[in-house]
Amino acid sequence: MKYHHFVFLLLVILILSGCRTTPVYRGDGVHCTGGEWAEISSTGSGPRSSIDNEMLNEIDSWMGTPYLYGGNSRSGVDCSAFTQSIFRAVDIEIPRTAGQQAAAAESVNPSELKFGDLLFFNTSGSGISHVGIFIGNGFFVHSSSSRGVVRESLSKEYYANRIVSAGRYLK
Repeated sequence: MKYHHFVFLLLVILILSGCRTTPVYRGDGVHCTGGEWAEISSTGSGPRSSIDNEMLNEIDSWMGTPYLYGGNSRSGVDCSAFTQSIFRAVDIEIPRTAGQQAAAAESVNPSELKFGDLLFFNTSGSGISHVGIFIGNGFFVHSSSSRGVVRESLSKEYYANRIVSAGRYLK
C-alpha cells in the first residue's frame, strides 16, 4: 500500500515540476497558472496617443454600468458589447461577440501588450467566452457578470488561469 502512495506522490511531483508558475489544485486536477501569460502583470503601459486618451475617457464614462447578458447600452452591457462600444467611440468597428472579436483581431504576444489590446478568456470551459480591454500595468477593464464594468488586475488568479489570447485593433 505504501508503494502506491509513493508512486502517486512521485507522479504529482512530476506534474508540478512541469508548471512554469505556481501550480493550483482546483479539485479536478493540477493546473499550471499563467504559463506564458504569468509575466503580464508588470508589462505594458497606459495610454500613449490621443486615440488612447479618447478611449480611456470613454472607458471611464462606462465604469459602473451594470452587466446585462446581450445588453449593449449604458443601462446594461455584456463584455463584448462593452468592448465594441469603446472601439466604436474611437471610430473602429469590431465584431459583436468575444469569439468573433478574437478571430478578427491581430494576434498579440503577452510580452507585446499595449493599451487598448483586447484580452480573451475561457470562462465557460468551451473556448473564448469573455473579453476585456488591457489598460496597462497589469490591469484591464471589462463587464463582469457580477459587478458590471470594472477595472481588474490580471494577477487575480481567476483571470490568470483563464486568459487564452490577446488581439489588437489599434494600430
